[in-house]
Amino acid sequence: MNAIVEMISTGSVTDLLRVVWMEVAMASFAATVYFTFSGYVFKPDKSSKPSKGPQRSVGKTPQRESALGGYQLVTKALRQGEVGNAIDLLKKMPETIAGYVPANVAPRLLMAVAKSSDFENVMTQLCALSLNIEARSFEAAANEAATNKDKTAGRQIYAISRLMSIPMNAQMLEAFAKACASDAACLRMLIESVEAPLAKPFAKIVLEACTAIKDVDLAAEVFEKVAESDAAALRAIVEKAASQPTIASAPDSPSMRVAIEHSKAIRACGKNGDLDGAVNLFEKERKHCQNSCLDNAIMDVCVECSSPQKAIEYFNQAKDSGLADAIIYNTAVKCYLAQGKIVAAKGLLPELSEKGFALTRNTYHTFLNFFIGARNLDGAWKVVEEMQAADVQPTAVTCSMLLKGKLESRADMSKVLGLVDTIEPMDEVLFHALAEACVRTGQLQLLSKYQAKLSSQGSSPVLTAPTYGSMIKAYGQARDVKQVWTLWSDMMTQGVQPTAITLGCMVEALVSNRHIVDAWKLVQQMHKEESTKSLVNIVIYSTIIKGFANAKETDKVMALYEEMKSEQIQPNNITFNTILNAFAHGGAMHRVPALLEDMKRSNPPAEPDIITYSTLVKGYCNSGGLDRALDILKDMQSEGKLAPDEVMYNSLLDGCAKEQRPNEALKLLDDMKKTGVKPSNYTLSMIVKLMGRCRRLSQAFSIIEEISSQYGLKVNIQVYTCLIQACFNNRQALKAVSLHDKIIKEGLLPDEMLYSALVKGCLNAGLVDKAVHLAKCAHGLTASKFRGTPPGINARVLDELVSALGGRQSRDAQALLAEISASKNGNSTSCNYDNTSSKDRAATPPWRQ
Repeated sequence: MNAIVEMISTGSVTDLLRVVWMEVAMASFAATVYFTFSGYVFKPDKSSKPSKGPQRSVGKTPQRESALGGYQLVTKALRQGEVGNAIDLLKKMPETIAGYVPANVAPRLLMAVAKSSDFENVMTQLCALSLNIEARSFEAAANEAATNKDKTAGRQIYAISRLMSIPMNAQMLEAFAKACASDAACLRMLIESVEAPLAKPFAKIVLEACTAIKDVDLAAEVFEKVAESDAAALRAIVEKAASQPTIASAPDSPSMRVAIEHSKAIRACGKNGDLDGAVNLFEKERKHCQNSCLDNAIMDVCVECSSPQKAIEYFNQAKDSGLADAIIYNTAVKCYLAQGKIVAAKGLLPELSEKGFALTRNTYHTFLNFFIGARNLDGAWKVVEEMQAADVQPTAVTCSMLLKGKLESRADMSKVLGLVDTIEPMDEVLFHALAEACVRTGQLQLLSKYQAKLSSQGSSPVLTAPTYGSMIKAYGQARDVKQVWTLWSDMMTQGVQPTAITLGCMVEALVSNRHIVDAWKLVQQMHKEESTKSLVNIVIYSTIIKGFANAKETDKVMALYEEMKSEQIQPNNITFNTILNAFAHGGAMHRVPALLEDMKRSNPPAEPDIITYSTLVKGYCNSGGLDRALDILKDMQSEGKLAPDEVMYNSLLDGCAKEQRPNEALKLLDDMKKTGVKPSNYTLSMIVKLMGRCRRLSQAFSIIEEISSQYGLKVNIQVYTCLIQACFNNRQALKAVSLHDKIIKEGLLPDEMLYSALVKGCLNAGLVDKAVHLAKCAHGLTASKFRGTPPGINARVLDELVSALGGRQSRDAQALLAEISASKNGNSTSCNYDNTSSKDRAATPPWRQ
């Protein structure tokens, strides 16, 4: 049986039928033997009545015959064009009751529905079954349509896949592109449904079709969405196809051809944002041609041009004229939801039912997508509940949409996983969404579980490169380098060709985990292979350069840069800025002039941006070259193309503090005011640090007062810490202590660093009693309590305080330590301490430098 399933998964409808007829023969033989030896004679059910219609009634066969010949009866009904009876029979089959159409029946069923003269009604019946038809069945049916050059069937099968929300894999896209090769409208829908970059085989098929039907606009859209690495080869294919004679295929009917051409023109206006032009075309052609595809086109254009209300007007016109089909109703639902009119959108659902259009998964998914986009998970779950209540079972697409709803909590994730576990089989689109959700919620153990489930499915396809990329990225963020390499090796063993994005994920995972040399070796290996050479791009090189730069390995940065030049990989601004940052961190500013010359000589020349100038300024300030940094500021201002920002001014002020040059710092402050750059607390911290070192304490206080008043800037705890240290450095201990009371009065939250600075400063100034009092304040042991959990002081300063009290054996020291110990155990003064200073500390405050 496994062999049969394997044949079905790869064969065409013709191949599938051979298997089906083999089963028919075997079953017939078994039935003959059974009836002969058992003596059983079939007697028709007396209650059954002959059908009055042209179709033969087969719905009430006895249980034994139904069990024995269910597939045969369905196949026979389909062969005779009795699609309705076939669907009725399917309802009673065990596999159908379990929720899916058997793979040996599904392709023929799809083809029969597509070719039915009553397509809309039959399709509605099919969608109402809420069955899971596997993607491979759609692929087989589409390939059969392509082989028979039956574009009508191909278009109808594609319409069924959209209504049933079937996820598209690469093979399906290629099959539909072949089936609809002469149908520009269907090809356009295919292109619009796929995100860039397009897979090269799929793009090739569409471009060849564009050449045959002479659709230049569609070909241009394809080239907009293909990867740069594929563009040249695809152009060559188009040129070759264009040089060969083509045979135009006849349209289905003159009226349909006219409608499609006009729909195409209307949509073209929409692509250009020309709503008025689209409306004029529609109004003109509707007088001569009444067809729902025109109404669909104008409604889509209204949506694309952000005019959902106008789309609703056309919907009402189509409804009045009897042209409103299920697709038009679904578009109207989207329009109402785009305007936030949920009640109006839901009001269309009863109308759909009254007109005989069943509520499909696509309808429910429209509502689901709206609630997920609005971050309303409660609303999304209500839609799922309504689906289940209507016997429309969630599919892999439903779960994928929920997983992409930015689930943050494990509870939400568990709820979705409850649905995921009911989906059989799991497809790769669902797994891809699941992988991203596992990363967001920190549940990578689930990723391994569902990867094993996907791999264990006998009919499951090999994972694609994007899915491998997502998994590699996830395990890289979890710092599981071993699993990262396992996934990469598995991908190569399975013969899956990595994309530039997959390689980028792999390199990023290695670099972020400090396996930079391994990343470099991998890139070199990929560049040597002709099949993967094109994947190695500037982004990947820049990632490795950044890794070496952060590790301060300047020599390796330069080696990699030279390798890029030898391989003729043109660096961009990001690359040059990353290399300059490596010079700044690694103390290699002497290399800067040569690199700047390379920027000028690059083709096209890489123009320095604000990041370039900021990096240069920071590098020169760090290496003691303040004058050179100031010259760069002047050069940039004289060119007039770029304006300095706060980051650049702060780097220059930091350089002034290191070289103790207060006059230049004050000039920079004035320059900031003139250019409209608002100082921050970080700016104030460096000014205070500089003025304290230069014995200009009073000026530090006045600058703080002036800037905080002028810009409405609330001085934070880090600035006060710098000011306290400046007071002690200028032998103004009591002034430093008085700042503590001011801080408490302003409602700020002193941290451990501030109290440690106060206690240590008092000890150095011989104010032991003040130091003891402040230590008690730090542990919440005094009357002057503040909001939050007492931060305490660091262990080293506490040891110094104990030593100043006479050592741990002294009575005073023991009493203080006992109080501190009791406060830590009881901590009765704790009340929601919010350490708001942590964000500022991430920027490496000046007092830690």
